Amino acid sequence: MQPSGNVNGDAADGPFASETHVRVLDVMERRPVGMEIHAISEPGLHIVRARLNDGFSSESGDQFALDSGKSGPLSPLRFQDLSGDANSVLQESVAESIKVNPDPHLGFYNRANNISRKVHAFQLLPGVGSSTARSWVEIRGPNGWVDLDEVSQKLDIDAVDLLAERYVSEMENPGEVPCLLDLLVRVGA
Repeated sequence: MQPSGNVNGDAADGPFASETHVRVLDVMERRPVGMEIHAISEPGLHIVRARLNDGFSSESGDQFALDSGKSGPLSPLRFQDLSGDANSVLQESVAESIKVNPDPHLGFYNRANNISRKVHAFQLLPGVGSSTARSWVEIRGPNGWVDLDEVSQKLDIDAVDLLAERYVSEMENPGEVPCLLDLLVRVGA
């Protein structure tokens, strides 16, 4: 499974250069020997896989630093190649990652504006229509919110889960435009 090219998290110019941690979605046996993890990287929320180094163990839900020596280099993994177990915990794991680093995600709720004359950025979230988007802007007011808990309370939603659902949708359909993952999380990556 050694990736070709320069894709490990230590590489200054690799696609995972700004990634510092992984959140394990599933651990599987590798053939002929060893273990492999399916994970999401943090802070960029890329779906990745890596070899688990000898002498280390992990399980779904674990989070560890890439410089811990627990895993080999990261390589990209397509959504459709995730194991069934990894897929079943993906949205929950993305939500946990949002909670660990809430600032870019809170920024979405505080800065969301019209994308066009007919579409507001809030409408990118699952189940949000134009009238809901307008009411959220009114509720937000000119000062915005202090944290994601306040967003959830004032809008009577789960702000973290709503963003996590959108991010997972973008992971499943990488051509989705606009891509909130790219706009909010992977800025400058």
